[in-house]
Order: sequence, then C-alpha cells, then structure tokens
Amino acid sequence: MPDFNAFDIPDPTVPAADSPSDEAPPRARPARRAPRQSRARRLTEQVLNATAEVLVRRGHAGLSTNSVAAQAGVSVGALYQYFPDKAALLAAVRERHARAMGQALLAAWADAAPTRLDTAVQALVRGLFAAHALEPTLHDRLEQDGPLVVTLPSHPDGVVCRVPCEASALMAPGAVWAFWRQRLQRHEAQFGVAEPALAVWVALQMADGLAHAAWVGASRAPLPFAVDALEQAAVQAVCAYLAGPSGHGR
Repeated sequence: MPDFNAFDIPDPTVPAADSPSDEAPPRARPARRAPRQSRARRLTEQVLNATAEVLVRRGHAGLSTNSVAAQAGVSVGALYQYFPDKAALLAAVRERHARAMGQALLAAWADAAPTRLDTAVQALVRGLFAAHALEPTLHDRLEQDGPLVVTLPSHPDGVVCRVPCEASALMAPGAVWAFWRQRLQRHEAQFGVAEPALAVWVALQMADGLAHAAWVGASRAPLPFAVDALEQAAVQAVCAYLAGPSGHGR
C-alpha cells in the first residue's frame, strides 16, 4: 500500500508484504527516474497498464520485467529507466489502483451527510461497492501482497484524526473509518446501540465485506445474487444494526 502519511496512526495489524517473487527484493526500490516529459509519462502509463494486464492474466508467477516489457511493446532497457524491478512495478500499480478506489469513494460520499440515517448509509455503502467494482480481478491479485484499503485503527476509541478530503488520503490507515464516523456522527441520536464508535466500525466491516464479496469474490466464482441485491442488502444490514434491537434508528 502506498504510504500517504495522512495520519499519525500506528497500524500494527497490517503485516509487511512478502516479496512477490524471487526477482523482487523484500522492499521495492524507488523508480530510477521520475517521468517529467509527456513522452515519459505516456511510457510509464503504458508500462503500468501492461503490468496490470499481465498480473490479471497470468498472476504473480507470470509477472516479470520481461513479460511486462513485451506486453507494453517497449524494450526492457526503456522499462528499467523508470522501474528497476518487478517490485517497483507492483508498488506503482498498487498506488494507482488505491488512488482510483479513493476517487470512487469520494465521488459517492460527497452527499453522504443528509438528514436521514438510511440515506447517509446508502451513500456510504454505495461508495464501497463502487470502489470494489474497479478492476476486481486486479484488486484480488494485488491483495495477495496485503490489504489495499485499511479500515482498522489501532485504538478506535482513542484515535483522533482529521477526515480525509483527498482520494489518496482515504487509503491511509484508519481514514475510511474516520470518514464514516464523521458522516454518521450527526445521526448518532438515531442509533440504538450503546457505543457509537464501535457500532460505526462494525457497520463498516459488514458493508466492506459484502462489497468485497460482490465484486472481488465474484471475479473468482459466480455468486448466486446480483450485485445490486447485495448492495441493497448491505444497506439494510447496516441500518438494522445501527438501529439496535428496538429499531430505534428506523
């Protein structure tokens, strides 16, 4: 995952990613040259597209600098100007995919603070489903190296962090959970649960799990239900949980 340093939140729950192959070192070295000219930017984008395509079709075992160069139609020497090894390619693709997910989340969450709890939840859940809909097979491959979106802060009741307003910042540890808390805070009076912070975190895990199953899980094997039905079920499940046993928030 790209480290955007948006929050000072330690996250010991996220394991370090293993080296994706014998070709890659444990940690990706930075690109040798930052693409500044338009031609260089086009080349790097071409290489990243090729990396994603090879990863989707052939998995980690079939990914190498040679296979990516061949897919991109460039020489290995040209690729090495910007990406010194396979690990650098994977890191760049992960960062690009994470940023795209953040953009999808923000687009859906722009109106996630209406006066009604159920409509707020609907917008928040919609964002998770929209983010997971982006290249789900690629998402699945990238998650083999570690989670793309971290939603678990180390100490939920003690963490104080600003709500992210940029797509990249949403991929920082605890950022999605912070966004959900901020958007649902005004509706806490409608909750039928005793601990609102805990309830929002649990609700987020429920919705994120269903979104992941609806898109990433379905990329592996067909599901017995349509995505729209699963999204609506996620909204209903979150609303019912937040309402509590007495249905206070309905």
